[in-house]
Amino acid sequence: MAAKNNDLNFSTRMISIIVPVYNEEKTILKVLGLIQQAFQDTAHEIIVVNDGSRDKTHELCVNYKNIQYINLPENHGKGFALRTGFEYAKGSFVAIQDADLEYHPAILRQLYSQAEAGKVIYGKRDRKQGYFLNKVGNAFLSWLCNRLYGSNLFDIYTGYKIISSKILKSLELTSNGFEIEAEITAKLLRAKIPITEIPIPYTPRTIAVGKHIRAPDALIGTWTLIKNRL
Repeated sequence: MAAKNNDLNFSTRMISIIVPVYNEEKTILKVLGLIQQAFQDTAHEIIVVNDGSRDKTHELCVNYKNIQYINLPENHGKGFALRTGFEYAKGSFVAIQDADLEYHPAILRQLYSQAEAGKVIYGKRDRKQGYFLNKVGNAFLSWLCNRLYGSNLFDIYTGYKIISSKILKSLELTSNGFEIEAEITAKLLRAKIPITEIPIPYTPRTIAVGKHIRAPDALIGTWTLIKNRL
């Protein structure tokens, strides 16, 4: 396992793409191939964090070329996996790529072309697709965020966020679950760091094929927004 990047001397104009993985044997190899294809024209690193998968994810990733692979023996949650990946990131920008193909890496590459130091980019999904309760939950959390922080955001739980490494390190994140999405947004807004939302296509998967986020995660996200405003 490589040494952690504990200083702030990040590589110039390189993007670190963090891929948290939990039981994604069906899609992980395709996702990694698509990332490499999408970013072949620019400096990048791919950091895969296997969050205690019980399927064949580890066997598929452990010898995969041109990635940094971190294997966590136990499942801790998406937030923990992301925070682990952030510690190893050496790029001047950091992005998140889920391993389930709800988001296509080619879109992430398009978003990255608009990234600038001091500015954060969110990929904004519409609310025409997906489970009704998931759409309502995301709409509520975004509304609550706007009420608490005076913002005007549409999709705070988007999986596509591109953030300067220096900004990301300054947030001092602590969340272990899906609420890390709320924590990131809350701390960016408290620090008055501008967030730019750019519309993106999105293909939500079903619970039957492995969608992980559930209703209780919305309650935890609500408390995360509130406690970071206190």
